[in-house]
Amino acid sequence: MHGPAFFRFSRTLALGAALVFGTTASVQAQQDSSRIQIKPSFSLGTGMLGFYGDIGLRSKDYSPLVSRIGYELRASSPINEWLEVSLFALHGQLSSNERGIDRNLNFESRITSGGVQLYYNFHQLLNPGRVVEPWVSIGLESLEFLSKTDLKDAQGRYYHYWSDGSIRDIAEDAANAADAVEIQRDYSYESDVRESNLDGFGKYREQSWAVPLGVGARMNLGHGFDARVGTTLHFTATDLIDGVTGQSVEQRKGDGVNDRFLFTSFSVGYAISPKAKKDKFKPTLSPEQMDAIALEGDEDGDGVLDWADRCPHTPSGVAVDEAGCPLDGDGDGVPDHEDDEPGTLPGAPVDLRGVTLTDDDILRGYLNYKDSGNVTLVASRVESFGPVGKPKVTRPPMPAKSTYVVKVGAQVEGISEEMIQRILSLPDVRTMVRGDTTFYVVGNYQGLPDAIKRQLQLKGQGFETTVMMEQDGKLLDLPGGGITPREEEVLTSLAPAAPEKPGKSVVRVQLGAFRHRLSENIFKDINDLVTLKDKDGLTRYYTGSFADINEAAKHKVNMLLNGFEGAFLVAFKEGKRVSIAEAGGQLSGPEDLSSLPLGSVDTEHLKFKVQVGTFAGNVPMETMSKYVDLGNVKPVAGANAVRYLYGEYPTRAAAELARKELQNLGFNDAFVVGDLNGRIILAEDAERLQQGR
Repeated sequence: MHGPAFFRFSRTLALGAALVFGTTASVQAQQDSSRIQIKPSFSLGTGMLGFYGDIGLRSKDYSPLVSRIGYELRASSPINEWLEVSLFALHGQLSSNERGIDRNLNFESRITSGGVQLYYNFHQLLNPGRVVEPWVSIGLESLEFLSKTDLKDAQGRYYHYWSDGSIRDIAEDAANAADAVEIQRDYSYESDVRESNLDGFGKYREQSWAVPLGVGARMNLGHGFDARVGTTLHFTATDLIDGVTGQSVEQRKGDGVNDRFLFTSFSVGYAISPKAKKDKFKPTLSPEQMDAIALEGDEDGDGVLDWADRCPHTPSGVAVDEAGCPLDGDGDGVPDHEDDEPGTLPGAPVDLRGVTLTDDDILRGYLNYKDSGNVTLVASRVESFGPVGKPKVTRPPMPAKSTYVVKVGAQVEGISEEMIQRILSLPDVRTMVRGDTTFYVVGNYQGLPDAIKRQLQLKGQGFETTVMMEQDGKLLDLPGGGITPREEEVLTSLAPAAPEKPGKSVVRVQLGAFRHRLSENIFKDINDLVTLKDKDGLTRYYTGSFADINEAAKHKVNMLLNGFEGAFLVAFKEGKRVSIAEAGGQLSGPEDLSSLPLGSVDTEHLKFKVQVGTFAGNVPMETMSKYVDLGNVKPVAGANAVRYLYGEYPTRAAAELARKELQNLGFNDAFVVGDLNGRIILAEDAERLQQGR
């Protein structure tokens, strides 16, 4: 914006601001009577500018969606419930092009305007609790414009419009017209319309007044924000914005009507709510009356003046001492009128009713206090073979209440055979994984006291134990670091754990022992799997926990039918492995407790396939079309997604060759997986099973 133009625009803005805030001050002075809360608001908007003038035949084919962009800044304030005053500034560009046989004109004008508008919102006709309201507006503005036209190209050659529709560098009726070269408009408006003086108007003012008339709607977005959409037609007092008037010469002559332009816009505003002033407290009593109340008052009527009463609000009729406090004959801190045990021994702990607390009461209260830390924590561990597309969006579940378990062991690399036998002797032991560590836990207690009791019992058997929380299948530490060693020592002295009776035998089914840890998908249908890695490098898998040898035998048969060919029974008692005979079973032949056979899985139906895609929702039509054209693609449903698998190969090497061919066909994310009786596992695990490792 030029210096003088900017100065004039700033002056207009200042005048409008004085008008708006002057009006606001006037309204503020009347606020007590009208009860209208003043909320000055500021908004910023953008929209499309369209021109209606001599060039372009009044833009009879004008569309608000095909035009130049404009920007608007606005400051507003309500006058009353139905009228609002607004100061605005508008900046943008107007343009129009006219191309015909007799006349070829064009212009572009940079405009800047600023002024004041009044808005009426039809308050008397609408619901007071409305969210959307229509409005109409009228105002007055100062307008500045700087108009230019495109008369020549970048090389300085003037445009000459020929009757055949072409543009050339020489006039059609010129003597040397045969030498004319066809050129194209560059739409660079390089020539100042006023300085070109094509119609002899001279140095006219590029400034005018205008009256904007508008219509639109406002939506309340809440929290002080609103959105407005509307259109405003600006009736100017000049016909020189495009440089063509009714006094223009020859083909340039216009219709003599003043120029107009239309601004269709969208804006977002924010209203500033003033803070209500709080009424200052004013006492209704004189200073002398307040002094009399302070020096002579006895609010609770216990005979001790308020200024000397250390225990105000004593109940009526209760005996008090010289300080106004209720009497406490046994000195336990509970007044006599509330004490259910008046003769408490000196120093003994008491409850709120003055009754002496036993050791059991103290333990129960302490554990309930620790249990109050049952908060919702977050921990997760996700394993995946590959991308599964976009996750399904669901509502977040309600926080689940935690239960308590006792950790009896953990491993990252491996544990001793002695520790394995001790863990497997516990009938309710379970395996849980957190990060890279496998935890062995027992119990599932609703309250912390029961978990502490089990922990103390297991400590008496020599286990290194810790109480932890279980929430949504995840293992979490107790809030605040759990129970400290000193607290544990106090709890043990208050409630020593009774020794457990001699344990019964626990019979389990060992599914196998493997050199490498297998994929969890192989055991996905086994809910009570216990995984133990020995220091010798073997990883053993166990299922079931039976006191009855017959029930254990039935479970073993089910495991054999599920493909675990190496499944056999093992028994444990009081921390050691024992024979099946000692567990109550009958042997059909000799049993060698030192033999630990490696397990095996039935690989007769083990195949390798190529996964070409995974989708949690609908498959895109283009992708599904590719699968149909490829052929031999089958879906396999999972818990959260559907896998699409191609082919079926006896070895991993054959599947890898197929994968490379698929990648050459455009399936870049294809990779090989194993299929064990319909369970999808890692290709590495499938290869190890096939090789008997």
